[in-house]
Amino acid sequence: MFLKKANNRKTGCTYLSIVHGYHDPISHSSRTKTIQSLGYLDELEKIYDNPIAHFSALAKEMDVERKKENAAYSFSINKQTRLPVGQCHQL
Repeated sequence: MFLKKANNRKTGCTYLSIVHGYHDPISHSSRTKTIQSLGYLDELEKIYDNPIAHFSALAKEMDVERKKENAAYSFSINKQTRLPVGQCHQL
């Protein structure tokens, strides 16, 4: 995920949003999905000292969390261990 800065040519304002880039296998092109719309940079500067640095760090944290959620599990089984026939595992 990253911070997207979209400039409006008519007004000259910059709009910030957190987006996730991915590859679309159907169209064979890269796409972005908006995760969170943040607002205009002018308004965010009234609330945050440096909104670009703040939301860039937030996007990186969100990406780390997304990767943790989608991480694969790995486990190992001893080849010498045998389960009795008909025994079910319990959670």
